Amino acid sequence: MDNRFSNIFKELRKLQELTQEQVAEMLGVTSQAISKWECGTSYPDIEMLPIIANIFKVSTDYLLGVDISKQEKDIFEIIEKAKAFCDNSKYNDAVILLRNALIQYPSSCEIMYWLAWSLRGTIRQHPEHEHEAINIYRRILNISKNSELICKVTRDLAYCYYTLGDVQTAKAYIDMLPSFEVCREYNLGRSNVLTGKDLADVLQKNIRMYATAIQECLEYFVNENILKEDEMFPYSTQMATKHLENIKEFLD
Repeated sequence: MDNRFSNIFKELRKLQELTQEQVAEMLGVTSQAISKWECGTSYPDIEMLPIIANIFKVSTDYLLGVDISKQEKDIFEIIEKAKAFCDNSKYNDAVILLRNALIQYPSSCEIMYWLAWSLRGTIRQHPEHEHEAINIYRRILNISKNSELICKVTRDLAYCYYTLGDVQTAKAYIDMLPSFEVCREYNLGRSNVLTGKDLADVLQKNIRMYATAIQECLEYFVNENILKEDEMFPYSTQMATKHLENIKEFLD
């Protein structure tokens, strides 16, 4: 065994919201033994593997990290199929697909993420799915080490709480997000790490992305139901309208 077992064991334990002490009691070992397994300094006897796999409801192959490349391919294909469902507003189909996938791959944060995303697409028919999505997002934050995924989850949690009318919590999650100056797109465009066509492609994408963001901001200034003239000073509705027209012309 190697560190793959340690990492998988730890992720599965956290996924099921179990403490080291609780798992130790289930297996009849000490909590110190569980700690050593997760640190990779020692491993369970091989005859214990089926018992551990049964507790976490996975195969022993999965527990040992066998054929990870195949699992990654399967997960990628599942997520691509789920995205296609979502793109066509077939959120219920995506939810069914991803719930079944999560049984097979219970520690996949990507599957969890897209399940939460798909659940949010069904909240008009199933309002309770908003709370289920929030719980899934929180589980991802507890176990994921993927910084980009963590940012996406944090963003989505802000929108979840805003939908529920909890503006204070929504703002708290937004405040956790990194600032614009440390985002990937901005720094790829200004760091001189790219040249030639690669740099031109990034800059062109950035220009459209930034222009779209400016358009969204200007639309707030021209909507009198959102901002009053005295609140937008030194901007004005007239100035914002003029800039908005220019941005729309640029994006066309």
